[in-house]
Amino acid sequence: MSYLAIGAVTKAIAELLARKMNKPPLLGAVVPKVTTLPPDDDRVSVTDGVNLFLYHVETNPFFNNMDWRGDKTNPQGSKRPPVALSLHYLLTAYAKKGDSTAQDDITAHQLLGNAMAILHEYPILNDVHDSDFDANEDAQFAPELRNSFEKVKITQAPTTVEEFSKIWTGLSKAYRLSVVYDVSLVQIAPIAPTELPAPPVQEIGLLTTTRGAPLVESVTPATVAAGSTLVVKGHDLKTANSSTVVRLDELMLDETALLKCTPEEIALIVPDALTRGPRVSLSVISGGQESAPVSFEVRPWIDAIRPLRGLTGVPLVIPYEVPAATTVAVEIDGKSAPAVYDADAKLVRTTVPETITSNGLKPVVLLVGSPAAARSNARLYEVMPLIQSVNVTTKANPAQTTITVNGQRLNGKDVHVRYGDLLIRKGENVNPAQVVVTMPRILATNLAASVLVDNRESNRLPPLLESVEPLKATRGASITLRGLGLSGKTVAVKFGATAVNVGAHAYATQLTVAVPQNLPFGDVQVRVTVNGTDSNALTLKVLS
Repeated sequence: MSYLAIGAVTKAIAELLARKMNKPPLLGAVVPKVTTLPPDDDRVSVTDGVNLFLYHVETNPFFNNMDWRGDKTNPQGSKRPPVALSLHYLLTAYAKKGDSTAQDDITAHQLLGNAMAILHEYPILNDVHDSDFDANEDAQFAPELRNSFEKVKITQAPTTVEEFSKIWTGLSKAYRLSVVYDVSLVQIAPIAPTELPAPPVQEIGLLTTTRGAPLVESVTPATVAAGSTLVVKGHDLKTANSSTVVRLDELMLDETALLKCTPEEIALIVPDALTRGPRVSLSVISGGQESAPVSFEVRPWIDAIRPLRGLTGVPLVIPYEVPAATTVAVEIDGKSAPAVYDADAKLVRTTVPETITSNGLKPVVLLVGSPAAARSNARLYEVMPLIQSVNVTTKANPAQTTITVNGQRLNGKDVHVRYGDLLIRKGENVNPAQVVVTMPRILATNLAASVLVDNRESNRLPPLLESVEPLKATRGASITLRGLGLSGKTVAVKFGATAVNVGAHAYATQLTVAVPQNLPFGDVQVRVTVNGTDSNALTLKVLS
């Protein structure tokens, strides 16, 4: 590290706080400002935020007597010791003056708690890599800090009231609630250059070679199933001291993904992750040069699945024309799923297995023919969490509402419960069948609920019916119901006392059903029942 290291550490901590404060936005519309000013500077209290003040720099006695061992860019080090430092920061929160209620410091306390939680969650700056702060980004974490063999660690320092009093008295400022953090290890490398050994004796020579781009002569077979072997033959497909990459449209396969790689032949397994096809462009990159593209065809090939996301236990269709007298099977997330071919619609109908126990993207693959079925490319179906029941209890002293949600795949690193207009954070939830949250106030016990697991939102309970289109229809005519939470394993539409069984339904926001022939003319109340839970009712006028 250079003499810029102290400032780089301050900048990195301030950047981490600025990027992560008020996420999730529990402080509402507050946009906290992070400053690095002396506490006696009036600019620190202009707006809501925290101030990070470097009030003391202390030498580290353990490392100051050791030779500098260098860093990743200069591993030879030096026989001279570095300037090894521990940095001591005073973290203080401020809130701008508001109305006459004189409770501005409550906001300051919330901001301080927010900042302390962030520094507790991310105590080693080198190890933070996410969308808010990435230690690999030069603008957020200086290269000289990243290249050091020592990591930048943040530790809260126990500090007595007497020590705080001395700090604030020295600043000639009235005491404010603060926290002290120690940051180490920061090393400033010796400025004098290290004497390097003499270079080896150099001999003058000249090596000349002529080499063109890789040449692909053939790809066999010309038509191949996903998961099968493809052989590429040609010249200069592999060069000495250079790695080879095979490009399949936008997908890149390095040598570790190849079965064989020689200058004349490459063998690989056709990945099912291909998204463009069935004709796939192939080229070989070696020695910094790329061959002219050739193509092959992947069969069977599926272009789409419907729907793209939803629950388990619901229907899923794959547009595909199965040749006559040919068997077809479906595999979802590596599990066999029932397959029925609808020849008229040219669709393969299946059901998402209920044995899938995790949320996320699951590959859907067709297997066509027998006994050695040919595998198709994979399309991804996103499995969402499922809630089956919600129980809300309240107590008055102290005021508290407990919301218990039961279901499937409710475990995750970042879990929230949406209850009415509230988004209540649980954090990590390890129980896949239940999530429990509490609020320190009395809430209504009949609000709608859903669960967000790692940014994937479950179905809604109770389901919500938002519209009936059209509002007037004759018996036997099709109507479309729109709303939320309309997907489920057992779905029915109730026209007054007459129920129409839909069965398993995949789409959460839309449902199409025919008006029963035996309904009386006039207004009828329509509602949707999903897995035994009724939605609200809307009015349909049955025409004569």
